[in-house]
Amino acid sequence: MENRELKKKLSAIKQLPALPRVVSHVLQLLQNPDSTAHEIGAAISQDQALASKVLRTANSAFYGFPRKITTINYAIVVLGLNNIKNIVLSSTIINGFSTSSSDGIFDRRAFWEHSLACGIFARKLSVHLGMKNSEEVFMWGLLHDFGKVVLDIYFHEEFIQAVELSRTEQTPLSTAEFEVFGFNHSGVGALLLRKWSMPLPLVKAVEYHHQPDQDHSAFRIASIVHAADYLCRRLAIGSGGDGTLPALNKKAWKLMGISADEVKQLSKEVLEEFALATEFLNEVEKAE
Repeated sequence: MENRELKKKLSAIKQLPALPRVVSHVLQLLQNPDSTAHEIGAAISQDQALASKVLRTANSAFYGFPRKITTINYAIVVLGLNNIKNIVLSSTIINGFSTSSSDGIFDRRAFWEHSLACGIFARKLSVHLGMKNSEEVFMWGLLHDFGKVVLDIYFHEEFIQAVELSRTEQTPLSTAEFEVFGFNHSGVGALLLRKWSMPLPLVKAVEYHHQPDQDHSAFRIASIVHAADYLCRRLAIGSGGDGTLPALNKKAWKLMGISADEVKQLSKEVLEEFALATEFLNEVEKAE
């Protein structure tokens, strides 16, 4: 899905952020099954701002732990490694791409609200499918569209042109991006995640969520995010930057094996959880 024009455009960005050294080390430890909680806690504690953010987010209503979590090691034990990874990665990316344009055409807060709701829906769908890595799936949904933010920051004029084109022609933003750039946000997000050595399932969920049957090996991964994105747009939680409901891939929807009544129930649960999850978003957005 990557193309030469995309690579050429992104390689020209000298300021394209790398993951901070401490964050990169923490994520490497979190992906290593031989790492101990003590090692991970010590690595997080090397960055006071990161440690503070982990503790604040761990104590938010989103996780709902009844007792106050006061140490990083305790947070790791209580929340588990996948939740800690989610906090570290989401806070780093959201803060790293927090520059907002003054024109307000692309609403960054509404964008992250949509992304957060998509993460919650993706996790719910993964549980419905009997998957064991539901917290990892949450991150697939949260970051599925983050290539849009990259485009908004580094190619602002062209991106706004794509946003306005999608609204004028009532076409999905991904389609308008292809018209303007020759590629879309899913390719941008996947390329950057690869650069950061992120887990392959996350990369493929981001890369193929608009076309889940384009890569057979990624079909289940991408289908979950595709369906979650569609359902979130139906609920109109936040904004992906356009107002067009994307076409639903029938094969991906069939894979979900979900009835109309189950969709209604899951939607109710997502809305309830999203009300608590806004505190999660508030915490990870805070700059130190």
